[in-house]
Amino acid sequence: MDYFIGEIVMDSRAFAKSIEQQVADFCKNLDAKLPAYSFIPLTTDETRIKVMQSRLFNEIRAGEIFGGWLKTTPELDVKKTLAEAVHEEYEHAGFLEAALRAKGATPYDYKPLPAQMAMFNAFEGLTDTVERIAAFPMAGEGVADYLIAKSLNAGTVPSWVTAPYRRIHEDEEEHGNYPFEILVKYATTAEKQERAGRAVAMSLALRRAYFDNLDRWVFGNTAY
Repeated sequence: MDYFIGEIVMDSRAFAKSIEQQVADFCKNLDAKLPAYSFIPLTTDETRIKVMQSRLFNEIRAGEIFGGWLKTTPELDVKKTLAEAVHEEYEHAGFLEAALRAKGATPYDYKPLPAQMAMFNAFEGLTDTVERIAAFPMAGEGVADYLIAKSLNAGTVPSWVTAPYRRIHEDEEEHGNYPFEILVKYATTAEKQERAGRAVAMSLALRRAYFDNLDRWVFGNTAY
């Protein structure tokens, strides 16, 4: 998607809204066949444990990536936001770890999926603040929170799953839409907007690949 023509740059707030809409459209397209990641298609605790183990890995890996970005993030306000995000990701990991242990599962008896590793490795390799924020907190975590909300409202997901995710969802709502505001502040040039747009496209493609990989693993290559 092109966000500029020549040196004509889109207003940064309008640009951030266009990215937000791109993520929303991706989420809506998931509704026709919700992934295992959402817990909604799952009918056994065995499959729910698998998905929660995968998502526990995501929380820990997110904390590692946000922490790794701190040293190379020049903007002090973004650095502070990332530091807070590191703490929050590990706190969320603790919620999931406790839920898994309460079910008698081993939280870390999990081998990351190839598409999952590829997604996080790509995030880790991003070097610019706007592409980092657009790709991961805005696109990646935006999709994740959309599916958390779907699972909380479905009425079919067991309480042992929804309880930790309700706390995670409340945390996400408390700190507001900080990725949007960071893009408004810093995605102000044609180059920055192009980098952010490409990063979002990459992020959503990798997220789709991860969901498909997770479906195949959870369902044993049957319906999925």
